[in-house]
Amino acid sequence: MGNTRAWPVLRTTDLDKALGLAEKLLSLASWYRPSGCYLDAWARDDDVLRRLTEARPGAKVEWYGEGRTTLPASVCLNVSDAEQAGEALKTWAGIARCYVLWHDLKWPAVPELGLAEE
Repeated sequence: MGNTRAWPVLRTTDLDKALGLAEKLLSLASWYRPSGCYLDAWARDDDVLRRLTEARPGAKVEWYGEGRTTLPASVCLNVSDAEQAGEALKTWAGIARCYVLWHDLKWPAVPELGLAEE
């Protein structure tokens, strides 16, 4: 969640703790488009690319190398909820650095902080 006046930040190496906090934050939001949630990882060699795509067969690969046909590649997986995102993240985190992006959320107003619905 980001706002010009409010930026919650958590730094931790505990994946379960981070996912638990993400679920709490997401429980406050409403979705414009639930399909706006996805998991993304970078594959810098063939072995990582193979392992990521085998672990989650629905993943899409976007090439960033020379002519957009060689490594590195971005491997992206749409996820439908925090539970699915957590399961996929736990799988991929053992293979490569990855992250979950939640897009198209609407956050409730916080009048005491002067924040309108966003």
